Order: sequence, then structure tokens, then C-alpha cells
Amino acid sequence: MLNNVRKTRYLAFSIILAIVYTATPASAWRATNSHVVNPLSATSFEVIGRGGISSTEYWCAAGDYARRVLGVPIEQRIYISRPRGRSETENAKSAVQFSLDPPANADLKPGLLLTVTRTGDNLSAWGAWNYCVPQMGRAG
Repeated sequence: MLNNVRKTRYLAFSIILAIVYTATPASAWRATNSHVVNPLSATSFEVIGRGGISSTEYWCAAGDYARRVLGVPIEQRIYISRPRGRSETENAKSAVQFSLDPPANADLKPGLLLTVTRTGDNLSAWGAWNYCVPQMGRAG
């Protein structure tokens, strides 16, 4: 009886691991707010959205990735290189691409509202990461 329980647990654990490893690309990284970030190049990346994700959550994930993975200084600007749309790295309906390099021919003046719908919108790495602080407070 005990052997059957162990086999069942092992099988369940194996299935869960298989689902986790096939659900996101091998290079995917999870931000503080649990959003998946996929690298596109050494200086650009894509934040994958989930249902109901707000602009602040995209920016939090972008700032978290830029600081913790790319190791950029806090004053480094993060730019939207492609506004919210279908993901290029996963089968997801919503994603935003960010870059450490300003997009060519984009208006880089800050808008009145924080959005993820305009190429060229930008924040410092510190400013973007600060959108994680309220979320970390809820978790901890």
C-alpha cells in the first residue's frame, strides 16, 4: 500500500514538473510580481501579460529584470520598444517589449499617464522598479 502511495506521489510530482517546464521558455525569468520576462537580446526583453495586468505591473517586471538580471544602474532609462500586443516569445495575447536603447524615430517625451501603449515611453530603472514596492508589501 505504501509503495502505491509513493508511486502516485512521484507520478503527480513528475507531471507537475513537466507542466512547469513546458509552460514557459527555458530562458524565461520571473519578476518579483510573478510576471514572465523573456530576453530578446542583450539589451531588450519582453514582459508577458496575464489577464487584467496593469501598466504598473509591466513596468515593475521591466524594472526588476533590468536591475536584477541585466544589472543596469538605477538611472538607466528603460524604453518601450514595442507597445502592448501579441507576444513574440510565447503564445500569449498580451506582451510589451522593452529596451535599454531608445527606439529610433520615437517621441521620448514623457506622457501624462503611465501606459504601455506608446513606443518611446520610458522610465529610469529605479522608477520602473519602484512600481514593485506596493506589490512586495502585499506579498510579505
